[in-house]
Amino acid sequence: MKNNMDQLLTKALAPTIAPGGKLNDQVLRKAKEAERMAKRKKHYRRFPAAAVLAACILVLGSITAVAAYRYLSPAQAAEETGNDLLKEAFLSEDAVLVNESQESGGYRVTLLGSVAGKNLNRFLPEDGGISEDDRIYTVVAIEKADGTPMPDGSSDEYMKEAFYVSHYIRGLDPVWYGMMGLGGGYTEFVKDGILYRLIDMDNIEMFADKGIYVGVNTGSFYDTDAYRFDESTGEITRNESYQGVNALFVLPVDKSKADPAAAQAFLKECEQSFNEPSEPIEMDERQMEVEEFINMLTSDNLEEYCEMDESTRQVCTPDGDGYISFGNGGHAPVDFVCPDRKAGVRNIGSYSCSDGVVDLNIEVFTLNEDGTVTYAMYHPKQ
Repeated sequence: MKNNMDQLLTKALAPTIAPGGKLNDQVLRKAKEAERMAKRKKHYRRFPAAAVLAACILVLGSITAVAAYRYLSPAQAAEETGNDLLKEAFLSEDAVLVNESQESGGYRVTLLGSVAGKNLNRFLPEDGGISEDDRIYTVVAIEKADGTPMPDGSSDEYMKEAFYVSHYIRGLDPVWYGMMGLGGGYTEFVKDGILYRLIDMDNIEMFADKGIYVGVNTGSFYDTDAYRFDESTGEITRNESYQGVNALFVLPVDKSKADPAAAQAFLKECEQSFNEPSEPIEMDERQMEVEEFINMLTSDNLEEYCEMDESTRQVCTPDGDGYISFGNGGHAPVDFVCPDRKAGVRNIGSYSCSDGVVDLNIEVFTLNEDGTVTYAMYHPKQ
């Protein structure tokens, strides 16, 4: 965030001007760290405020109206998570019901509704609950366009296709002001073959007069190639030439809820948060075991302890900007995935697991003599 505070506020609070924060390697590294340390307990994830990273998605399609009866209502979705307070909030007059669908990349995404409130975020009652002040909550339904059921938690296919769902603010760069930058989290479940995602983040209704979006893309992070942010107007739009899912809805929030003074204070707090050093993440025993295993790996001993999943191997050619596309829609600069620029050296990228080392997935990038990059997933030998 290189703009000073006065410039940031001037741009963000003007309806047609937006701050131009740029994604850089430092932010990418923070986000990669956040991705591999994020817990998936009870399929709930919460993102550190400083974590932001561009990632992956699938194809743009058409917008259609949808019949509400096909899906659970937002209140019913909240009830499925065991959150009775949020259920009542979705039944109140303050709730915004939308029921708009966009179909792309073989999926149909439906924005069901949204509500904002205080101390409603209790997604993990068995663990004592999470109670946070002043949040905005939104429910979306994601399904396969051909009617094939989405895999549920009992399936090996569950979570192999990731989705990133976030609110965005007109006039503010979505790289910074989205789920990851504004303390977001989510819970999800599959019912009758449809995936329901209930997201929450800091309440941004104070920006109601500027405009609030809800975006959905495939992958674990916001993808800068999926959308277009116009710094001169503040508008966020779909990149129609992008080969990926990049659903984007306008949330019809009551503009009377706008509060410019609160928005100004909010932006000041955000800048302080973005500039603070990342706090260490408390790890349990399995996470510590994973960290120790990863830290032990080198280019020379990788194949001693791990084996490649041949089905994931790809040879990636950099585009004109020096970026490669890899895996299930990943997108990153060659200098980031192969920082030493030495051919033949295996570079460990991000990694993820749900049960410790036993199901660890490790991304590995190898720069080739011809400038291409070989990508593959590795797993610990059993």
